Amino acid sequence: MSIQTRTTALQNEIVRLYCTFEYNGRLSDPASQPLIEILDADGATIIDNLPASKEYTGVYYTDYFVPQNFPLGNYYDRWTFQWSSTSSVKELTQMFSVGSFDSYINFISNGTAQDISSRALQLIKDLSNDFIYEAMHIPVYWEQAMRIQQENQTKRIKQYYYFTLDSNFYDVTQSAVYFGNGQKFTVFESIYPPYSSSSSSSESIGNVSTSSASTSSIDSSSSSSTSSQSISSMSSESAGNVTSSSSSAPEPTTTTTTTEWTYQQILTCVGTGTPSTSGTLTKVSGTGPTTITYTSFTSTTSRFSTIYNLAYQNWNKDPKPKIRLNNRLVDDGWMVDYNGNIYFDGLMAPEDSVNVAYNFAYFGYEELLSFLDLGLKMMNSTPPASIGYSGIDAMPIEWEGPVLMYASITALKRLIFGLNFQEKMVIFGEPDATGNSPGAQRAISSFQTLYQDYNNTWMEIKKDAKTRKLYGMSQIILPEYTLPGGRSRFFRYMYKSGAGG
Repeated sequence: MSIQTRTTALQNEIVRLYCTFEYNGRLSDPASQPLIEILDADGATIIDNLPASKEYTGVYYTDYFVPQNFPLGNYYDRWTFQWSSTSSVKELTQMFSVGSFDSYINFISNGTAQDISSRALQLIKDLSNDFIYEAMHIPVYWEQAMRIQQENQTKRIKQYYYFTLDSNFYDVTQSAVYFGNGQKFTVFESIYPPYSSSSSSSESIGNVSTSSASTSSIDSSSSSSTSSQSISSMSSESAGNVTSSSSSAPEPTTTTTTTEWTYQQILTCVGTGTPSTSGTLTKVSGTGPTTITYTSFTSTTSRFSTIYNLAYQNWNKDPKPKIRLNNRLVDDGWMVDYNGNIYFDGLMAPEDSVNVAYNFAYFGYEELLSFLDLGLKMMNSTPPASIGYSGIDAMPIEWEGPVLMYASITALKRLIFGLNFQEKMVIFGEPDATGNSPGAQRAISSFQTLYQDYNNTWMEIKKDAKTRKLYGMSQIILPEYTLPGGRSRFFRYMYKSGAGG
């Protein structure tokens, strides 16, 4: 089971909902842990209440499991918090979209894992908002998307099999491969034996329960019904409303037997064919028992989404992208990975036209972090070079300004150089018949002026960044004490030695 985002939430999956808190422009934690309410599509009915977890300073999240029978559409998560213990209670409401359970979303990452500290995240926000804002918020209006999948639909079907096992004590790890009825089945989700209490372990083995529990329950129910009948007959006789013949006549007794719910292990696999109705799966590879016996199975079919691609990556989540399918604005049936790809739930026809309006950033997090790291290296090499720090989290707070300044200079260098190429040039204007773009040339000129201003500021800052910093001064006073009689002995010594003349 995977974790989805606000725009890729699926039935029977976990969606991670983030919320960011800023106080005076900096990431800050609220006074207490925020409370989250999941609201229905009407914006009023509360579906669930969840706690918040802290990821960074000022960045919180909660994980919500979307039920399989959840209706499709938009839902809301309402965050309730206080900035301080004495301030008023505030609410922040956001939206997330739930897609179909049959959708199979497989986002492909670039293979780079990143972990950003709260201080680095704050520096990235400062760099994006204070120095290169326009390069980080570039709007694109109705770009036509390009389909990047072949037309063979059979290659985009995945069959899931849910095997009902004969015991609850199987321990199977994800990706283990089993064979059954000449077909191959790969375990999709790991299963483990449940934690059993003393009563359940002594009275149940697998799916078979002993008859003592059911017998005792029937006896207790019958005894309770008998006692209730005797009490009612006594009350009737005392009231005198029932004749002796009617009270002595035997009444039929009814016994109700309630079947308790028992835990049942289900093995979820992705297969290549239909297994037998019941039988045994034999392990080929992976971690798990050699054989697994199942009594029945069910299957469902999921299909890969039809994928379209656009020119630019690093999409901003605010504002939300808008999509037109055949000149009709559509709000559901699609999901985006904010990295240049759109995933439609169903199979799209080759003649379908998809146009998208979105907002993207010229630089991604990996590039911004490298700019900040280069700014730190430049500060380390600035005389006196004996003062240096290994990382952003270790540098003093006085270095943040110079590091941000040099990072912005590096970003402008990349931006000016990139606008000499056609793919980046069309961001600021289509090229004319000669291949030049007047809009891109005006942008280059503006960026060059800004680069020169930033560079002059950096040259002034680095002169005094280390050499003219006043060190903190303090005065330490140590009290002096003398023992009783110490002063009189001092004067007697002075008198005997003749020091007093």
